[in-house]
Amino acid sequence: MESKSEEAERINLTGSGVGGKEIRIVNREKRSEPVLSVVDILLSIFVVTPLVVASWRGLWGLMDFYGFYFPPFSIFVVGITIHVILALCQDTLHDAIIESEKHWTLKLVSHFLRRFYTYIFLIITIFHWRGGWMILDYYTNVQYTDDGVTKKENSQWILLICTGCFITLACMKGLRNATAPPYGICLDKGNFVFKFPTMFKFNAQTNTMLYLLDCLFSVAVVGNLVIFFWRGLWVVTDIIILPDNFIQSSWASLVLGLLLVGLVYRLQACMKKLCTSLKGFAKLFIADFYILLSIVSTLLFWRGVWNLLIIYFLPDNPLWSCILSHFIGLTFLLVLGCSNSMLVRGVYKDGKEPNGECVVFPCHYLRILFEEEYSYNDSSSESSVTKLYTEVETA
Repeated sequence: MESKSEEAERINLTGSGVGGKEIRIVNREKRSEPVLSVVDILLSIFVVTPLVVASWRGLWGLMDFYGFYFPPFSIFVVGITIHVILALCQDTLHDAIIESEKHWTLKLVSHFLRRFYTYIFLIITIFHWRGGWMILDYYTNVQYTDDGVTKKENSQWILLICTGCFITLACMKGLRNATAPPYGICLDKGNFVFKFPTMFKFNAQTNTMLYLLDCLFSVAVVGNLVIFFWRGLWVVTDIIILPDNFIQSSWASLVLGLLLVGLVYRLQACMKKLCTSLKGFAKLFIADFYILLSIVSTLLFWRGVWNLLIIYFLPDNPLWSCILSHFIGLTFLLVLGCSNSMLVRGVYKDGKEPNGECVVFPCHYLRILFEEEYSYNDSSSESSVTKLYTEVETA
């Protein structure tokens, strides 16, 4: 059976000297898109996300190991400050480094600077998150077991803060900012490296002061809401998922996370159709419910991988466990060209995209690579992206 789009592209050439045959012009990219989408999702779930978690867990663990040099309040402030500076300078960095690739002599320098930028951003991101979690734990008097799992005692305050952060993010239409891999892959090229949106999208060239305030709000307000929301959800999972057995709790978290991730992706097409048919508050409510489900599944998946690395990866040598997990994860992500997936940055609004795109996750890896390949091969054709080929059939 042919799709309607392929039927529309069928050209009947009977009597035109082609011997009673017809030519179908088929969009190869459209035909391969479903397969590439599935492969991208599987890559995100089983390759990219575990590598991202391993890299995060390793660097976070190293900061715990040398905690004296990474006091919570100091790294929290440093993380926010450098994040704001990089947000302010994103256009300048993009123009200076990405545009320099046009000169072949500077490509190697540009390649190094992009990787260096990504690693610095990863460090300040974990500064921000680790500092925020530790400050929140300190002021809410969170208690831990010997395995580092949160105890139920005194947890009510952090859960109350988590609820407040969730409500605030939902009211600001910023809930999707709490999503993470496996619901997104960010490549190490072009606009993916330095550029990311702010809350109000002010232009630095139009009004510098408003842009500065926009960057501050995006990082210090929206960013902190996401950090505290995640911490509260992590505490909830520590409390309710087999709290007396760390190993079983970790495996249960991983399995539940994988099942929920699969369910979320399975529901994506239905949710897209539903959001396409809805408008206003109804559309936003459905989109936020779906996004919340994705956040919960992400956290369960991350918690499972994180804890299992602690349990099984060099448990007798925690220092080398952290070092190796960090650099193995980082190295493979650099080789794959998607190390920017480790970063938490940018502010996105819920329910803004038309045609249900607000519930479609940016999980594109092979699709972008294939698109670039088609664009390169077809630079002389009418379309620089779409690959067309012909099939000749007997009428």
